[in-house]
Amino acid sequence: MKYLLLLCLTLLSLSACQNTANKSNQSTDTGTTLNDADQEAIAAVIHNFYQWYNDSINSLQGIEYINYGKHLTLNMAKVDTYFEQFLKTGFISKEYVQGEKGYLKALEADWEKTEYEDGPVDGLDYDRFFCAQDWDIKFWTTAPVSVESLGPNRVRAILSGDEGGGERTQNLVLKKENGKWLISNIDCGE
Repeated sequence: MKYLLLLCLTLLSLSACQNTANKSNQSTDTGTTLNDADQEAIAAVIHNFYQWYNDSINSLQGIEYINYGKHLTLNMAKVDTYFEQFLKTGFISKEYVQGEKGYLKALEADWEKTEYEDGPVDGLDYDRFFCAQDWDIKFWTTAPVSVESLGPNRVRAILSGDEGGGERTQNLVLKKENGKWLISNIDCGE
């Protein structure tokens, strides 16, 4: 009887330890743990970035980095100036900027193949941060954010809510650099 009681107590103790370990963090199958502070920081980075961007859009659009002529070309010094503004905010990663510069270079290669006619610029006929031509800033600055781990120090953040009278979700990828979460990709469905 004594051994049976000792065995039961040991099994209960092991079971309690496992349950406590499972409840103490939000581990994912990729091994990354996201605590409440990380989740709050991720949501704050996204919401604060979009508020900054919305407030700064007019001055940013004043940095004309496209040379208009028979064929459109990029003024790379102005492209650098444009993206430096984003890096200074502390919301955007260098990885994001490199991806966007690559996107612009690919557009420039396409622009060389066709003559430019007045109108929207191919590939830039929508806002690359809002992934749209029109937006409701309230969605971007207040929508709930859910987070999925993509591995060590990298997450997918999903904004979900109502924008302009309809349901909307938006995926972003953030990475943690030097203890701070930064936007490294905004998925516009391309």
